[in-house]
Amino acid sequence: MNLSTNAPMLRWIAGVAMLACAMASYALRPAPVPKAGFSLEQMIPERFGDWVLDPTVVPIAPTPDVQANLDKLYSQLVSRAYVNAKGERIMLVVAYGGDQSDSLKAHRQEVCYQAQGFAIREVRSDALALSGGTVPLVRVHAQNRQRSEPMSYWFTMGEHVAIGHAERLFTQIAYGLGGELPDGLLVRVSSVTDDTALAYRAQDRFLQDLLQAVPAATRVRLAGTGARAGA
Repeated sequence: MNLSTNAPMLRWIAGVAMLACAMASYALRPAPVPKAGFSLEQMIPERFGDWVLDPTVVPIAPTPDVQANLDKLYSQLVSRAYVNAKGERIMLVVAYGGDQSDSLKAHRQEVCYQAQGFAIREVRSDALALSGGTVPLVRVHAQNRQRSEPMSYWFTMGEHVAIGHAERLFTQIAYGLGGELPDGLLVRVSSVTDDTALAYRAQDRFLQDLLQAVPAATRVRLAGTGARAGA
């Protein structure tokens, strides 16, 4: 091919290619996933299964810097304590963030607790068993002086549970290719006890009862498509 003779054609092809790239870049620019208005307070029942609200438990207030970070990350937050007939107490936190981009990504709970002066005794991956599948989650044992707090938590991005950095990045890219930014939820339950095994079993029963009590659409929003079939 005579490059000098075909130079105008090559410039035209290059120009078309750059225009196509620019148009694709604009089309693929992520935008927040549109969601109908909803209220976490209304989504999470105050009574379900054997669990009722426990007004005697007062959650520990975050430090000012941690609270400032929470305000940036989450637009809705539900923090409640429940008790059952056996006297088992579970603290529940559900937090919603409408933008799970790189600049506004849900933080790991062990990091949050460390920032409040807790020592982290254990961090491990596990799964919540449901009748139709499983929900991956993280077990954390945090301790501060005499307070021992085992907890279980997960994040959802869109309709998918994404625990690790790689999973969150993959999910973010998958949504971004469709021109969307996924919203996200943090679901965390915790107990105040030295017996971590007992705490995790009670937390699993609590989460199973909660997911069973809510409508299917709420179940997916809270725990992803792995919880679609119910608890």
